[in-house]
Amino acid sequence: MSEAAWEAIRPNLAHIGEAAEWWQVVTGPVEQADFDDETRGYLELAADTLAALQWTGDCWHELTGELKQATGRKGKALFLPLRQALTARDHGPDMGALLPLIGQDAAAARLRAAAAG
Repeated sequence: MSEAAWEAIRPNLAHIGEAAEWWQVVTGPVEQADFDDETRGYLELAADTLAALQWTGDCWHELTGELKQATGRKGKALFLPLRQALTARDHGPDMGALLPLIGQDAAAARLRAAAAG
């Protein structure tokens, strides 16, 4: 695990043994939830948007900013389906720190898998 990964997951650990669990979330695979049709469409758009990003700087905020503008979603409706598709969790480490660790190709693949149902 890299130092960046440790710094990303450390605030969410109750004990050191949980580090392996979070590292598995980063390295995958993750089990996808069963999303409704509207959410699957949103996740497909998210996958396309993420794949087109210039993967520099703050990719999480770039992704969510573009999705907010394209869909009008905000708050939980904007963020939660992305977190669930990317990590299979409802909460956890800051996605701004996790997304670069997951990587652009793996993240797009997870979003597409979630969109496919």
